[in-house]
Amino acid sequence: MDKSHTAHLETLSFAKLTSNDEPELARLLDACQKQGFFYLDVADSNASDGLEDRLKALSLTKQWFERPTEEKMKFRQDSVTKGYKPPGTLAGVVRQTRDGFENIKMPRDDFINGADFLPEGLKDEIDLFRRDLESSHMVTTTILSCLSDILEPSVRFEDHHRGENVSQSTIMYFRYAKQSKEKDRGVGHNMHTDLGTLTLLYSEDWGLQVYSMETDSWAYVMPKPGLYVVNVGDALRFFSSNRLLSALHRVVPLLGHEAQYRYSSAYFLRPENEVKFQTSENTVVSALDWHDRKYATFKADHVEQEKNTILTGGIGPRG
Repeated sequence: MDKSHTAHLETLSFAKLTSNDEPELARLLDACQKQGFFYLDVADSNASDGLEDRLKALSLTKQWFERPTEEKMKFRQDSVTKGYKPPGTLAGVVRQTRDGFENIKMPRDDFINGADFLPEGLKDEIDLFRRDLESSHMVTTTILSCLSDILEPSVRFEDHHRGENVSQSTIMYFRYAKQSKEKDRGVGHNMHTDLGTLTLLYSEDWGLQVYSMETDSWAYVMPKPGLYVVNVGDALRFFSSNRLLSALHRVVPLLGHEAQYRYSSAYFLRPENEVKFQTSENTVVSALDWHDRKYATFKADHVEQEKNTILTGGIGPRG
């Protein structure tokens, strides 16, 4: 697959959304219903400074990933929302392989509580990372507010994300491994739907793919410098009674880019832990339960993953 096979995603203006521009709101709903993904332009809005902070934070974490493995492993924790994750801890893109990415995770609750949790090389810039996270939180909850205005749910979507209650919301910075041209296995990020409400992603590197149920095929998301990529997660799909699409996606190397690292960062907005919803398994669980079950499935092998719909939401290739 080459760059010519790319997904056609809408580009929405955050400034227009915040000014309640009706055509832009209609395009937001259409993107969330049909694709579950869209580009977001924050130029000329109150989120433009946040994008500058995201770029600075991403640059700092790129440098941090260059540190020796033994030093990074000191920051590893028994947590899926906090600390360092080395490559190879989850199932990979191809059966019987492991993933090919490392990341560093910074939970919103730790920022709110004033915890001292960042490693050497990053801790002196904690205010920068806090600004990145809080700007991302503002952007994602604003989008939820727009969707609440349109769909009029019994409980507004943003009201599941009150700051005073504990959640699993976190910001993560990723590095995907280089790969030789002779090997196309054991790298990337296995196909999945995001477990939370909304994801605010930024990357200037190729690798992200989205799955189309209509064509039963994968397409690359073209990286566009200066634009975020937003996608709907499971929780928002469940809150909306399946009116919005939690799109299946994965990360795989692009031909010709195998010898390069891929860098990205994402804010994962997740509901308060005790909020409940009905899942793709037709069970009613709390947001925390769904979070824990989803990550347990991530860690399982492919045979176990295929026994339920937790990882993919019941969406997936037919071949």
